[in-house]
Amino acid sequence: MSESTKTGVFWGVALVMLAIAAIVAWPTPTNNERIADVGRPMFEEFKDPLTAASLKVVTFDELQGQLDTFEVRKDRTSGIWTIPSRNGYPADALEHMRDAANALVALKILDIQTENAEDHDDLGVVEPKLEDLEVGDEGVGRLVTFKDESQKTLASIIVGKPVANEPGKVYVRKPGQDPVYVVKFDDAPLGTRFQDWIEDDLLKLSSIDIAKIEIKDYSAALAGGRQLSLSRNYTATVEMDGSQWKLGELLSFDPTSAVAAGTKVEVPADKPLNTTKLNDMKSALDDLKIVNVLRKPDGMSANLRANKDLLSDDEAVRSLMTRGFIPASTGGEEDIEILAANGELIVGLKDGVEYSLRFGNASGLSEDDEQEAEAADGEATKTASGVNRYLLVTARVNEAHFPPPDLKSVPQSLEELEEMQAAEAKANEPANEEPANEEPAAEAAPSDGSTPSAEMPATEPAVTEEPAPEDAANTETEAKQEMIAEPKADQPDEPTETGDASPQPEATKPEPEAAEPNDSATDESEPATENSSQVQSTSGVMLVSAQDDAATSDEPSLEAPAQAADAPAEKAEELSADEKLERLEAEQEKITKENQRKIDERKDKMAVAERRVRELNARFADWYYVIAEDTYRKLRISRDELFTTEAAQNPADAAAPNMQFGAPGGFPGFPGQQ
Repeated sequence: MSESTKTGVFWGVALVMLAIAAIVAWPTPTNNERIADVGRPMFEEFKDPLTAASLKVVTFDELQGQLDTFEVRKDRTSGIWTIPSRNGYPADALEHMRDAANALVALKILDIQTENAEDHDDLGVVEPKLEDLEVGDEGVGRLVTFKDESQKTLASIIVGKPVANEPGKVYVRKPGQDPVYVVKFDDAPLGTRFQDWIEDDLLKLSSIDIAKIEIKDYSAALAGGRQLSLSRNYTATVEMDGSQWKLGELLSFDPTSAVAAGTKVEVPADKPLNTTKLNDMKSALDDLKIVNVLRKPDGMSANLRANKDLLSDDEAVRSLMTRGFIPASTGGEEDIEILAANGELIVGLKDGVEYSLRFGNASGLSEDDEQEAEAADGEATKTASGVNRYLLVTARVNEAHFPPPDLKSVPQSLEELEEMQAAEAKANEPANEEPANEEPAAEAAPSDGSTPSAEMPATEPAVTEEPAPEDAANTETEAKQEMIAEPKADQPDEPTETGDASPQPEATKPEPEAAEPNDSATDESEPATENSSQVQSTSGVMLVSAQDDAATSDEPSLEAPAQAADAPAEKAEELSADEKLERLEAEQEKITKENQRKIDERKDKMAVAERRVRELNARFADWYYVIAEDTYRKLRISRDELFTTEAAQNPADAAAPNMQFGAPGGFPGFPGQQ
């Protein structure tokens, strides 16, 4: 075989091999290659949503040409969920994170739309990479990534546009891969709205637990050279009395002195509080929502007091003052109190916990704040009015809510014990005994032993025999003369004298011919005899004459209590010295245990309140809060709004002091002031 023939054979074989290789390497149609993926989970290894320890969502702002990142992460040491994009603010993310992770755990492929990378922008699944993008780029998707505690990626997906005419279906793809899938996907749990990932109920209180509110209406601002201008309008304490508001105290202030004590204002009783406004305030406290948060400067304690070292930190002071919170000396050498530009509100609860709310400047006026909010979640955090309001919140225990208990004295000797028991018996005696002279005289037993009729009126005397007409006349005449000579007020009290002290109508004088000496004692028309209890009315004056033998019959009942009272004393005398000592020790132990029970009860209640305060301040300590402006307006009540319009029109209100002040001069002790 010639060389040329050999060369031709080799080239022929090479061409055949290349053809075979081309046929083997040639891609099969998409439907044949990916058909097995349809109906399978997109992330087969991601089965347990609780293994997710972080969520990161990246979106692209077409107008600004920048990426917005929202992240929720679980701390590996403490186990607390935080939002790194908001300086580590605590997230209420346990259930929310589970729901978000479940959105990818259960995600199944329904169809394969394309494998062509050129179709990515049309389907909205372009990966948000800043180095590959510029202002105005379209079709950029949202990148969602879950990782575990070791930062291993559990699932990552680019969410694109919804599928036309198929509700609930969207286009998605995995980063770094070309195929675009169709899935049924509920991405609501994957939202990046800050309020959705936190406990937005700031105070966590119920309006029915509010016991009182102290309104401190003042304004504070800085004049030139860091000189504080403080204007105090009024301070009022309003309390809940059942379901009604009542005014506890109203103070006015001297407009010429920023540090003078307040003067109590006497409010007329007919000047009602504006319950509508106060109820709106109470409801706003119950539903106080967080719009945004920013971290406070270091060096401030949980109770919003700081030492003078804070004032040397220009960045910290600037951070406070630009938000409407002004450090000022409280008179101590070290303590610095934070005053608020728009006053304070002290909210006391029934369990002894108090909230202090300080209202600062309007939010949204600082470029730093706007940039931080926009970089965090890309959302405008302003309300419809265009601004919000800065708020500082602290909690404390109101120790006045837990007064010391009234402890009982422990007797140190038997004599002290007996004195204490005698004093207690005497203190209880009026409540347990009734005066002996309160029995109506009409109920006294007749001298002849007959029983009074049950039908006899209480105001009628008991009569046992019929007097002669002339005797009755003489008796009536003598009674009139006696009442004229000796007024009833001067008569000594007798044990047997009873009767109604109110004036009685004049008794009808019986006719002599109608008298029957042997009639029953219940005859209402007959006058009383000299031996029975008599009630005679003469010119509106009541005369009561006690029956001698009735008084005599009562003597044994009066002596019985005295004998009973002497019985314990006689019994005590019979006790031996050891028995007396045992009695004393038993009473000492009883009183000591009761006193300790009262002390422990107060201590336990205070401990509950203190624990609650620690929990609240741990959450409040590091943050400026931002609340909606319309909520702020409900929490602020001017002096004119404190009472109703009708009360303001009351002429008596014109005498009330005018408590609207101009701004005084400097505030003593403020740094930089001479």
